[in-house]
Amino acid sequence: MSDIAATGRHDLRDALDLLSEQVADGILHAEPVYQETRLPAAVVQPLVRANVAEILTALAGETSSLAPARETGRVTAAEGIQLDLLQDAYRLAGLRIWEELARRLRHHSDTAALLRASSRVWSAIDRSSNVAVRSHLEAAAGFGENVARTELLRGVLTGAVHDLETARRALGLPADVMLVVAVTAPGAASAPSSGPVSAAPHAPSSAPGPDHPEGAVTTRWLTHDGDRLALVAAPTSDDAHEVLAGLAAGARTGASRPFTSLAGAPAALAQARTAVRSLTPGQAGLSCFGDRPLDALLAADDERAAELAHAVLGGLRERDPRDEELLLATVEAWFEHGGSGTRAAAALHCHRNTVLNRLARVADLTGRDINDPRAAAELYAAVRARRLRPAAPTATLPTPDHPHPGPSQG
Repeated sequence: MSDIAATGRHDLRDALDLLSEQVADGILHAEPVYQETRLPAAVVQPLVRANVAEILTALAGETSSLAPARETGRVTAAEGIQLDLLQDAYRLAGLRIWEELARRLRHHSDTAALLRASSRVWSAIDRSSNVAVRSHLEAAAGFGENVARTELLRGVLTGAVHDLETARRALGLPADVMLVVAVTAPGAASAPSSGPVSAAPHAPSSAPGPDHPEGAVTTRWLTHDGDRLALVAAPTSDDAHEVLAGLAAGARTGASRPFTSLAGAPAALAQARTAVRSLTPGQAGLSCFGDRPLDALLAADDERAAELAHAVLGGLRERDPRDEELLLATVEAWFEHGGSGTRAAAALHCHRNTVLNRLARVADLTGRDINDPRAAAELYAAVRARRLRPAAPTATLPTPDHPHPGPSQG
């Protein structure tokens, strides 16, 4: 009897490709849950191959690191795969490996050797499976803690949590700091990273150090309705603003005014939502509540803003869209350059008289002379309302009996 037969060690690594394919196909076809999560074949197959390779290495009597088993436990926990399905996958691997080994030993007459081989196969399977299960449980416990913290943060931001001092300690927020709520909305040219992909809700980010040393900035965040909500705690408003600038890099981010007590978090969330909606659609950057008071007022009430734009600029909507855009851009340039036709013309790359002629057309179409302060205020507010909500439908808006008042008197 050979030493290999006596010890039960067998080298099946030449069958790695075949065995990996069989095990992966068995997992994917027998358990649809793997396809319903973010664990499709492209993810399952490499994990299976790495695990089978480790098991075959152990079966051949060589040392294995079990790193694939630990990674499998972590990934399956992150994707919400049930623990019994993870164990079933290892049992399937053991069955396929034993079937291949039994095929090779089919002419072997030593029953004891066959038993030793079987024992070695299932010992290797159990070793990998146990490591994967421990990794799964450890990862799941960590995700559970993060989920609890995320839900606590959600409760603080929505006002559902009343024991705010306990919440502050549980969230790991330092005392006596400036707080700011930020909302990063989708639709930016380059959205910020929202953390590692996992089946559990995104976990709040960690503070820079467990003891929150002086000068540290702590950020806790979650995702909600497609937005990324962040609670920033910093020693000063300037420190918080530096963090907000990072959040807004290439993204649409709105920030609240600084506040000092978690009791102000719900109001701050509303401010941050209004601030991000004060950005023109498609515009990336940081909008702080209070920096754009008129835009914030318009963004806070879509319906009234749409009515304002329709009532004041309805005559422009009857023009060719290119002509409408040209007139709107001219009004904006005139306001941006302090009512100077010369500077507006330079910005628009046209003659000053062209600007004045366009403004005269605007007056004819809207009934509002831009040289009248009250009419100019209405025009500016209406243009901002149009820019903030360019796609707002007008067909459903009520049409006034007199859509355009008479020309304003200078």
